[in-house]
Amino acid sequence: MKPTFLTRAGLSVGTLLALALSAQAEPLLPNQIELRNTIHFAEAAGVTPNSMYNPRYFDGNVYVAQINASAFGRYRSGAQAPSMYVDNTPFTWAEHRMVAPFRGANQSVYLMGAGGAGESVYLTRYDFNGANPNYFEFPGGGQVVESFDWVDESTIIYCTYTPSSNRRRLSLAQVTAEPFSVEIDTRWNAEGFVETTATTRIRNVRVGDQYSGYAYYGDAGQNSNPRFFAINLATGVETALGDAGALTGGGSFGLWTVVERGGYLYVQTTDNGILVYAMTSATTLGPLYTTHTKEQLEQWTGYAGQFWGFDVGPDGRKLVLAADKGVAYEVGEILPLKVRNTIHLATDLGITPNTMYNPRYFDDQVYVVQISNPAIGRYPAGSNTPSLAVDNTNPQWEHRMLAPFRGANKSVYILGSSGAVGNTMHFSRYDADGSNRQDAPVPGGETAAASFDWVDENTIIYTTYTPSAARRRLSLARVVAEPFSVTPDTRWNANGYVETTATTRIRNVRVGDQYSGYAYYSDAGQNSDPRFFAINLATGAETALGDAGTLTGTGSFGLWTVVERGGKLYLQTTDNGIQVYTMTSATTLGPLVATYSASLLEEVTGQTGQYWGFDVAPDGTLLLGRTGQVLELEVRQTEPPLLSIARAQDNVILSWPATATDAVLQATPSLAPLNFVDLDPQPPVSVVEGQNTVTIPSGAAAMFYRLRQ
Repeated sequence: MKPTFLTRAGLSVGTLLALALSAQAEPLLPNQIELRNTIHFAEAAGVTPNSMYNPRYFDGNVYVAQINASAFGRYRSGAQAPSMYVDNTPFTWAEHRMVAPFRGANQSVYLMGAGGAGESVYLTRYDFNGANPNYFEFPGGGQVVESFDWVDESTIIYCTYTPSSNRRRLSLAQVTAEPFSVEIDTRWNAEGFVETTATTRIRNVRVGDQYSGYAYYGDAGQNSNPRFFAINLATGVETALGDAGALTGGGSFGLWTVVERGGYLYVQTTDNGILVYAMTSATTLGPLYTTHTKEQLEQWTGYAGQFWGFDVGPDGRKLVLAADKGVAYEVGEILPLKVRNTIHLATDLGITPNTMYNPRYFDDQVYVVQISNPAIGRYPAGSNTPSLAVDNTNPQWEHRMLAPFRGANKSVYILGSSGAVGNTMHFSRYDADGSNRQDAPVPGGETAAASFDWVDENTIIYTTYTPSAARRRLSLARVVAEPFSVTPDTRWNANGYVETTATTRIRNVRVGDQYSGYAYYSDAGQNSDPRFFAINLATGAETALGDAGTLTGTGSFGLWTVVERGGKLYLQTTDNGIQVYTMTSATTLGPLVATYSASLLEEVTGQTGQYWGFDVAPDGTLLLGRTGQVLELEVRQTEPPLLSIARAQDNVILSWPATATDAVLQATPSLAPLNFVDLDPQPPVSVVEGQNTVTIPSGAAAMFYRLRQ
């Protein structure tokens, strides 16, 4: 549950509430966090699992490093497959305890790896794809950098791993990308380093975000109230900020990472969780904002060991933690969508992955097709194990959609539409196990049908793929299961089709759910305000419902699928996400009620790219087809309950939905600094017309309230 505030407008009493006080980088509370991604790096890189160190967020990517069995990699945040990895196990010089991209003009050109144990006395520059290692010995001779951060695009601050006598030291260096070199930066002094007052060692140093003129670090390797600090990057002057209290841990342990994001300081330990403080200045610690306990981290990740490194995403909505056995974890804000299941038809068949088109839900099953390298499949909803998988690559026989028959034949036969490779001018009937294909010509001669839907158990409505001149056409056909045949349905006219007012092409047509007397479709293949429509299945009369606004996309693109489920209309685009409207009638669009943007889909799936097809299950699960995959996405309610206010004489009445049974009221007299605390005792709650209601005497001073879970 997110903190919820109300506005002070209109209240003359001393008790006030604020509406939406939520800075972008405001830290997440524990009840707002879930596991977002598990990175099985050692498995992906094919190396023996070992300890992961000091993961970092840069440019929407997570950079990870494994020590002992040395390797490093890059993942799109949220993705389970690496976009790059390097196996350095054959090289004694190539262990890195942190890896990061260069900054500025070289941020997509080069990577830099810090040193490690063994002979790793170098900073190493790699090409962005991990190739061509070019190493340079650290300034100071025989000194190993454990971790570093960029002060600017040519300057780093770093801490020392060996010799052990230098482990309390922080150093500055100038880095030149071409030709690669690392030289002492003498802005602090001629030596280029300062001896800090840390008592044991520094494991990490991180340049600030809001306070970018400072870097932050902690005293690792001890359990008795280890301190954390700020260092002025211009002068080298150190300021002690506080301590982490009594810790537990052994081996490589202690206060590991200190990160400032958006004016909040995250203090991460190996064994005792994460403390998050508000800051009132770069060198002044404010109140403790929240704590992510070790028990909570274990609950989110399912991992009970130590965490050797940590980072916070740029907007504060995601955290990454390095663990043992070649694994790292991303935890973050609970999003309105979550990947429930991923279907890999090509992998299951052992063929080359390609584009997945127009997935469909029928009878608690997911029906999928792959084009170009043709294949068809059926999966129980929520499962990645097929109940049917057919390789149609040799000879090529492509379908752009697959669905079971309806009525008495729904468990007997499957119908496949046409495609673009092989003999494309047919509908195909398969037995339920995918065998015994029978073909029937698409009505109209040299015509291919791209997608279809069942109007009733004997009738389909379908779109035309070829000839291209007929791509704005919608047709009706009668389907006979035995013997298999497909013939025109002439209820609209003698031709059995209508030419719609779509300007470009129709990719999908879907019969309504609540409004089953209509089908819904759209104008694909254009980016300028493509329209979407309803067609009366009895008469063929078309109604324009609205447009999807300005889109982006090329190739096979645009407003692809329009689905009505339970009185809501879903508009799915290849490149710009999904819009959801309520409908006031079969042909009248109501308000926009949800938007699942392309950036949200990227955040949820960890992947970029287009989506070629979509469906909505009866329970609201979303189905999306992309290259090599079909994704089932769970839709979740994450909006907080609205906290409402009213005045009653000398009292303030607070209320919120009674469904929020675990909400706790918090209060603060000031928003700067932000320091909400639970009301103690909590006021008695009465349920009135579905609302939790409390009465609080108003005071002379201002007071702000919010809910927490």
